[in-house]
Amino acid sequence: MIGLSPLAEEYKGTIQDIIWLFYPGAQLVTDGEKDLFIQLSLGEQGRLLWAEAQLYAAGSALAQREVGEPLQPAEAPNEQKRLARLAVYQVLASFTGKSPSPWGIMTGIRPTKVVHRLMDLGWSREQIADYLQEKYALLSAKASLITSIAASQRPFLLSPEQAAKMVAIYIGIPFCPTRCLYCSFPSYSINKHRAMVVPFLQALLEEIRVVGEALRSRGLIVQSLYLGGGTPTSLTGSQLKQLLQAINLHLRSEATVEYTVEGGRPDTLNEEILGLLHQYGVSRLSINPQSMNQKTLEAIGRSHSVEDIYQAVEVARRFSFHTINMDVIIGLPGETREDVAHTMRCLATLQPENLTVHALALKRASHLKQRLAEFPLAQANEATAMWQEAARVADELGMTPYYMYRQKQMVGNLENIGYALPGHQCIYNIQMIEERQTIIGLGVGAGSKWVDPRTWTLVNEYNAKEPRQYVDRLEQYLERKIKHIENLG
Repeated sequence: MIGLSPLAEEYKGTIQDIIWLFYPGAQLVTDGEKDLFIQLSLGEQGRLLWAEAQLYAAGSALAQREVGEPLQPAEAPNEQKRLARLAVYQVLASFTGKSPSPWGIMTGIRPTKVVHRLMDLGWSREQIADYLQEKYALLSAKASLITSIAASQRPFLLSPEQAAKMVAIYIGIPFCPTRCLYCSFPSYSINKHRAMVVPFLQALLEEIRVVGEALRSRGLIVQSLYLGGGTPTSLTGSQLKQLLQAINLHLRSEATVEYTVEGGRPDTLNEEILGLLHQYGVSRLSINPQSMNQKTLEAIGRSHSVEDIYQAVEVARRFSFHTINMDVIIGLPGETREDVAHTMRCLATLQPENLTVHALALKRASHLKQRLAEFPLAQANEATAMWQEAARVADELGMTPYYMYRQKQMVGNLENIGYALPGHQCIYNIQMIEERQTIIGLGVGAGSKWVDPRTWTLVNEYNAKEPRQYVDRLEQYLERKIKHIENLG
């Protein structure tokens, strides 16, 4: 157990994930027996903000660190939190003799947002990389990575004037052939929940119609569309056609520059389904093997074979989609570096235009989290070697990183990175991560980000994660969305 001083307890939500980098899952307490005790002090002295962390065991001082920053009143609350995190990180690193994360105190999902804020102020890439290493304890390689990614994204970010007129649409389809071991998304086996498909689809078509009419009345255009889930292509051909027709009628226009569909499970992609996607204007198709090792596919609950992946890509190429993306996951149960190398060699022969490399994250709602004792996971060094292998192959394919994000409890404290050939960057992914555009979420579990382009602040709202609740609450969601749309533009 790790004890916290009263102020450290007050800042528990700020420093807990830093402590867990060093002592995963440690219980944090204020009373009773403690193996270690953290004393946190914060304050202002003249024009200086400061934070001090002291570490004790059995009443004896073990380590102490103090950090400070010139006071800027508008930024004081956020800076105080950053300094508290940095002081705790440094005192634990001093005591343990290790730095457990290449990301230092950056434990959030969107580290590139910090870079964009500094670029907005005119900082150079070199200044930003130095700042990230000093103020957030990033390793040089990670500071360079996110600075480079952010710089590549700048041409795709909207001006405030553009962001007031253009939105993105996400549509969530909650059904899959089976539920994968690692998955925590709102997804339901379509064979077990087939009775809910028609009521869900009827509600979704109504949400598409009402939102489309509201956008049109305000003169707003949809820049990009993303049909995800779940597995949208698990719908029947007639159901998918009905959905695609509604999207084209109410949301898509000549101003829509990108249209992505997650055909993530290759066993759902046949000539009929792929032909429909092409016919209705889909420009970017995701075919997501996750691994090209049959034993892994079976272990994680995928109901398809490696051969199905090759066949799906072969058929998709006949329809000349502008971009095919393929996802892989680093650190899947039982996989070694050689398994990942095999996957990457196989994908290289398929020549995708996008490659998205995920590090396995242990999600609370996943079956994997509940059955962790059954599945050996890669240690940090092994996971890093896997990640480097994937990055090497992406580079050999002529791809560069164009977006990234992190999640909690990722193997090796790594990250998820999207790679793209020139001209094939996914605009929706960039806007979704950098939060510089309103994204309207339709369907089950879909999140909306209502962005104010004057300040780049936002309001998040979500539809229900369960199909029946979504259907029952549709009117409530529509009323809320219409009010937000009336305030756009």
